[in-house]
Amino acid sequence: MEPMRADDRLAILDAMGRYAYAWDAKDAEAYAELFTEDGVLEVHTRSSDGPAIHCEGRAAVRAWAERIHSGSDPGMRPIRAGQQTRHTPNNTIFQSLSDTEARTRTMLLELLTLPGQSPTPQVTGIYTDVWRRTPAGWLIAHRRLDMDGG
Repeated sequence: MEPMRADDRLAILDAMGRYAYAWDAKDAEAYAELFTEDGVLEVHTRSSDGPAIHCEGRAAVRAWAERIHSGSDPGMRPIRAGQQTRHTPNNTIFQSLSDTEARTRTMLLELLTLPGQSPTPQVTGIYTDVWRRTPAGWLIAHRRLDMDGG
C-alpha cells in the first residue's frame, strides 16, 4: 500500500460531506456532480440477488436522485415534502490511495425526520467506494451501498 497523503484524505472526506449535504438538500445536480462522468452508483439490499439500483453515468445518477426526491421512483421509498433526511457517513477507512485512485469503506446512518416527530433511523449500511482524481478534484468513480435491511 502506498503512503496516504493527508491532503488527499481530507479532500475525499470533504467530498463525502458534500455528498451528504447535497442529498439532504435534495439537490440532484450537486449530488451528481460528485460522480465522475462515467461514475456508477449501485445499491444492494439483503433481499436482492443483484443491485436493487444501478445507475451508470453522471446523467443517470442525477435522474435517479431527481426521481427519489420528487417521490416518483417506484423502487425506493420517496422522500416527500416536509420530510428531512440526515445522511451521516462515518467511520471511513482508506483501503488504498495513489496519485490517481482511492478506495474507501464508510458506514452509513441515514435518519428521517417527519414534521413534529423525532428523527428515526431510515437506512444503515456500508459504502464501498472507488474515487478518482480529476481536474475537478476527487470524485466517485464507483459507489456501492450494501444496505443492512431491505
